[in-house]
Amino acid sequence: MMGDTEEESLLSWSSLPDHIIVKIFSYLNLHDKFQASFVCKSWNDCFHFPVLWADFVFLIQDDSDRQISRHKKCLEMHGSHLKNVLMKIDQSKPKCRSAACDILNGIANLPNRKLSSIKIDFTGENPLFYAGAEFVQSLKKLFGCNPEDIETPTQSLVNVDLSGMPVAFNDEVINLLSTNHPKLESLNILNKVLVCKVSPDSILQLVRKCRKLKKLFLFHCSMSDDTLVALAEDRRAPLEELGISCRREQKYGGDLTSEAWQQLMTKLPKLKVMLSFDHTCPLHLVSQIMKPEIPVHVLNLQTFTMIYEEVNQATTYYKNTLEVVVLQTRNSPELGSALVNLARNCHNLHTLIVYCVLKKEVVEEILALRPKMKEDGTYILKWKPQAEPWVVGLEEGD
Repeated sequence: MMGDTEEESLLSWSSLPDHIIVKIFSYLNLHDKFQASFVCKSWNDCFHFPVLWADFVFLIQDDSDRQISRHKKCLEMHGSHLKNVLMKIDQSKPKCRSAACDILNGIANLPNRKLSSIKIDFTGENPLFYAGAEFVQSLKKLFGCNPEDIETPTQSLVNVDLSGMPVAFNDEVINLLSTNHPKLESLNILNKVLVCKVSPDSILQLVRKCRKLKKLFLFHCSMSDDTLVALAEDRRAPLEELGISCRREQKYGGDLTSEAWQQLMTKLPKLKVMLSFDHTCPLHLVSQIMKPEIPVHVLNLQTFTMIYEEVNQATTYYKNTLEVVVLQTRNSPELGSALVNLARNCHNLHTLIVYCVLKKEVVEEILALRPKMKEDGTYILKWKPQAEPWVVGLEEGD
């Protein structure tokens, strides 16, 4: 009797409709999906359905030969089905870095490639003096033309996010991307590399060639007035988001003029701008770069210095647009007043992150002025020292 029950159970599992099995598989990671494929023939068949490989994560954290070979086998068998790829690579392990480059090169050489979006994130400690030159070469292959033995043209990439790679991209990488992928809609190169090698000329070329571009995130030193003007041209998709980060390079570069910003905003009144300043940006340039013509929705002032004057300036300039403010600064009575002024006048503000200890009454007044922010827990506001990491949505005393 027990044997019959087990046989009926096996039959019931193996006879599940394919679309149910595929749906279950879609929630599993690669290892669990692989193990489940051994249950029966029908499950193994479902394991190879193209829909399961359209969105894929290459989790290259384990440098064991077994794990690396499994990822490469997946690329070999299902690479032509890949559309949206996320790669998470432990940069501290040479074998992981090498395997990741092999996979990128393999994707670049795929016949009938359908890749539309790629995002690459490094995890682990950055090796000393590591510049990531081999990844630059792999990106050139990925963005470049197909090898001569591949007859089918490469499908144009639509979304490229390289912000998680502390690698020095150069003009050649960006030029290959813009030349061979004119349907590009989103590009993010705001990484943590110490020196940006992407010139304004290469970004201008990208903007002129990729006329469907909707989201662009890059360093200020790669921008120019000509690029702002090009983004305002007719017969192109309207840019929706522009992220600009200002760092040490501002000491040697030029600014973007109010006239160019005004021309862009006349053409794109719905544009949202993220403006960021880190501690390496000369402080006296912050107030110069923040112009009233810029529609700043997200402002990052992570300078570790006294910046209450800049907060007041942002309130005056961006009171109708500001939604998110992140500050890394030092406390003072003037900062407290500036933050209260910000909360009172910026009616669209829904997130406020402050990485310094404030006065209790300042925190209470801010949250009273922005009850929705308190309700949603979209803030960091502390009035007592506390060990990091600080948790969003919990002020000291809750």
